[in-house]
Amino acid sequence: MPDVWLSVFPDALTHNFKKMAALFPETEIAAVVKANAYGLGVENVVPALDGAGCKTFFVNRLSEGICVRRHTRSAVYVLDALSVDEDADDYDRYGLIPVFSTREALSRFPDAKNIAVRADIGLNMAGIPVSDSDFWDRLSRTGGVSLLIGHLSRSEDSEAAENEEQRLLFDRLASLFPKAKKSLAASYGAFLGKRYCFDMIRAGAALYGASVLPESRIAARLTARVGRLERVPAGACVGYGANGVLKKDTPVASLLCGAGDGIVHKKGCFVVFNGRRLPVLAPPTTNYLAVDASGVEDELSFGSEVDLFNESYTPDELAADAGAGTGADVLIRLNPLLKKGVL
Repeated sequence: MPDVWLSVFPDALTHNFKKMAALFPETEIAAVVKANAYGLGVENVVPALDGAGCKTFFVNRLSEGICVRRHTRSAVYVLDALSVDEDADDYDRYGLIPVFSTREALSRFPDAKNIAVRADIGLNMAGIPVSDSDFWDRLSRTGGVSLLIGHLSRSEDSEAAENEEQRLLFDRLASLFPKAKKSLAASYGAFLGKRYCFDMIRAGAALYGASVLPESRIAARLTARVGRLERVPAGACVGYGANGVLKKDTPVASLLCGAGDGIVHKKGCFVVFNGRRLPVLAPPTTNYLAVDASGVEDELSFGSEVDLFNESYTPDELAADAGAGTGADVLIRLNPLLKKGVL
């Protein structure tokens, strides 16, 4: 076995997809599988969701779409399509659907029909600004838009005033395209209320185990082996600099994982061994993470398996402790070369 590995749970993915579908029966649940399916591996995720009944997938890049196409015959949308050095023939060849997110991309294909278009309603990073009323008026007169997409910028904060402001902007824009499908909400946005759901929810975080989905199941577990266990005296530092000065004699377990593996752990975070949470003592080096093994030093040994996150210390909890966004952000940052296995 490797020093660090990611276990993927297809049954959890299936459960979470079906849970979303049951909670929103009037809305299609599409699956977001960008960034190699949030780090879990397209080959592990897409077949499970396809088997659960998913009919639409979203990625960000053409290369991602080609990978997804190998595992499903369902619709695959590419959000950042045809923006730089890409040709429409690439999309036709693999049966992928481009989403026009810039005026420049759309101008290259003036005769395109049944197109998908992304509007910027406040993210200010991607999409065609909703403020460009002349553009949207001209586009609405073509009658060629089949899917209109928006993206909320603060949906993870249910109290943020921007959510309703952006919903209203999207609603007014959507009125110009009465025949088109509309998709505004991703996972967190879906739980802001029915008005945000429209025709399609682009579910990402919820499918991978985010707590926003009631009764969700985490879709992966990250595990590393113990490479060293030594008692370190009070006053000594752990790791580089003076970030981990010990206040007492401490059994320090060095896990064989680190920043090179994409982990977000730091002081204030935990790992889990035999159901017990062990505190992280210092920021990771490239290859090591030091944790306090007090209380379990007689159980730990060289090669023992310790979970970086699992069912009892979820990616969402880890993200909160690390100040790293959401659990989905924790997954996406993992090194794509990590060994993966399906359980």
